[in-house]
Amino acid sequence: MRRAASLIRSAAIAAALAVSALCVASITLDTAQASGPGSDDWDEPDIDEPDFDAPDVDEPDIDNSGSGGGEDFDDPDDDDNSGSGSDDDEPDVDGDSSGHGGDGDGDDDDDNSGSSGGGGGNSGPGSANSGRDDNERSTASLASEETLYEVESDARGEYVQGEVIFIGTARDLTEALDAGFTEISAQSLLSGGTMARLSLPNGTDLDRAMSLLRDAAPNAIITPNTIYRHSQSASAPVLRARAGRNRNVRLRGTVGVIDTGIDASLLPRADALVSQRAFASARAVPHDHGAMVASIAVSHGARVHVADVFGRSADGALAASAERIAAALDWMVANRIAVVNISVEGPDNAVLQEMVRRAAEQGHIIVAAAGNGGPAARPTFPAAFDGVLAVTAIDGSDQPYIRANRGAYVDFAAHGVNVQVNLGETTAQVSGTSFAAPIIAAEAAAHLQTPSPTESARVVSRLRDQAEDLGAPGRDNTFGWGALRD
Repeated sequence: MRRAASLIRSAAIAAALAVSALCVASITLDTAQASGPGSDDWDEPDIDEPDFDAPDVDEPDIDNSGSGGGEDFDDPDDDDNSGSGSDDDEPDVDGDSSGHGGDGDGDDDDDNSGSSGGGGGNSGPGSANSGRDDNERSTASLASEETLYEVESDARGEYVQGEVIFIGTARDLTEALDAGFTEISAQSLLSGGTMARLSLPNGTDLDRAMSLLRDAAPNAIITPNTIYRHSQSASAPVLRARAGRNRNVRLRGTVGVIDTGIDASLLPRADALVSQRAFASARAVPHDHGAMVASIAVSHGARVHVADVFGRSADGALAASAERIAAALDWMVANRIAVVNISVEGPDNAVLQEMVRRAAEQGHIIVAAAGNGGPAARPTFPAAFDGVLAVTAIDGSDQPYIRANRGAYVDFAAHGVNVQVNLGETTAQVSGTSFAAPIIAAEAAAHLQTPSPTESARVVSRLRDQAEDLGAPGRDNTFGWGALRD
């Protein structure tokens, strides 16, 4: 019976993917080449991806096996600002390195040694998969490359069917197993404790299961395994031919990009990709969204470490779980990547909130897209967590992006409407808060190379001083503190 159910589910997935591929609309190209269907990274007609069969690029000799490692990535670029990332022209502040109300107070403790527990699989920058387009791949190929999530939704948002996640102690995990839960995966966290995915006891619904788990492990943080999607535009990107790479980009900082996998050959500088690791698949799978976010960060002077956290839901759409995003963030913290960009959006999640809190407490700056739900939309996460810098998008006339979220959690604005993004030998024009966030992340990374509560607070204060106030005097719900220019 289980095998029959599995075959039926696989057939449903294949049918859904086939329908998705047939429904892809064409994109206008300003080149002489005809395009095929693009990847389904978007909720709109997809773009024609460049060939991802790129040669490998060099990266530091790091061991991505096991729990995720705690290696410190040295930045080899002589143009980087050395030291802790402080700006000598800025006065010291009282340790508030958080976004919208988070508390960054704490001693400057740079000892981040320990095990982070990466999970999901490992990949260097050269592990990009071949093939122009996901819709051209077979269902079997997709299933072998990317995690397939069975997704449910209710008032809490989307979440993985039949499982919960928690952060607790080893004893908490034992108590959970004794209560009838089954371990799917577990990892030790750099910042302490264990994060685990657990399948529900047979015949138990989510609410009852969470109640049972809270009784068994009352001190653990327990949530559904929430699903997150890209913080992206609802309009189609347009590709144009361009002259070639801008090899004169000056790299002066490092940004961790938690997104899809990328192909290094699409970046303005291939050597800008320092490392790449897969968290939801056996290896990193390149997609447009992550490539665009990383390309913008590189264009603004940052090297990138990429964590590929995306699998797919059963309908073929890209999806990232809270547990995989949390694991990627722990990996970034373990490897002392001071500034992290997360251009995804979804519901509140206590486990992910806890991981953000721990990262901010250790002096990391977390930047996230404010979301594209529209002015009346509810706050979206991780952008709305305390300790995160939430970034909205504006156009060339400083008008807010029509689909951007608004709210008291918005911290900064940056250009994110009709943005020209370099992708190898082409340029994509895109809109969305996803593409504004890496501008702020790259600017922060130019001044913070080492996690530090004191120095990250100094950098955030510097960004506020640089921001051009566009709305009501002071901070407002549309532009936050104001716009930072390209």
